[in-house]
Amino acid sequence: MKLRTMITGAILTLSLLAASATTAFAAVPRGRLEKVSDSAITGWAYNKDLPNSPIDCTVAVFNKATGEEVFRQRVTAGEYREKLESQGKGNGCHGFTIPMDWSSLPDGEYRVEGYVGDSDFANTMNHTKGDPQAQAQAQKTAGNQNLIPLGVFKTTGYCPCRACSEGWGRHTCTGAIAAASHTVAVDPKVIPFGSKLMINGVVYTAEDRGGGVRGNHIDIFFNTHGETLQHGTQNAEVYLIPSQA
Repeated sequence: MKLRTMITGAILTLSLLAASATTAFAAVPRGRLEKVSDSAITGWAYNKDLPNSPIDCTVAVFNKATGEEVFRQRVTAGEYREKLESQGKGNGCHGFTIPMDWSSLPDGEYRVEGYVGDSDFANTMNHTKGDPQAQAQAQKTAGNQNLIPLGVFKTTGYCPCRACSEGWGRHTCTGAIAAASHTVAVDPKVIPFGSKLMINGVVYTAEDRGGGVRGNHIDIFFNTHGETLQHGTQNAEVYLIPSQA
């Protein structure tokens, strides 16, 4: 009986060690960006422990001037790439394509990053929209003006989804089309429509209002609902940029 117990214990110990070794040497998923164009972002993600299975990854875009994340999307990498198959990456079905609408973003330079599991992609890529020098000059001009402090405001976020915009999408009450890093909703009794505001170094235009925006409260427009949740509720110093005479 004692011998049987010892054998059982030894088998259990070996099983645990084998499981630990398997976990310790599990492959780390890898990914890489291939191309960033005016209409799409492409790349691949692959786990050699699952050579013929597509895996999920995430792509994010950041404004290089402000550091603000302006876009994030999760995607399943399951498109066929002949090059990946020839490189020995399973059946080659590990590519992805994310349609990208840069028109909703202001001119400037952007950094694109990717993530798979807990790992970063092997590379990042840059994309230039419009004339970044003109955008940089505009930001510099705004920074050199005599900003008027309006005090600390509560800031929240909203996006084009029905839950946030109540069916209005990107259409604002002033007739403008809302854009990320540009549009904010305000209480017009506190901040007149058309006012240029600087919040955390970003210049916004007051061109919308919301049912819950009252007093010292500003609602910042984002492209996705995930970004609004990430922003949450914050407090920030708000400055008015005087209009040019």
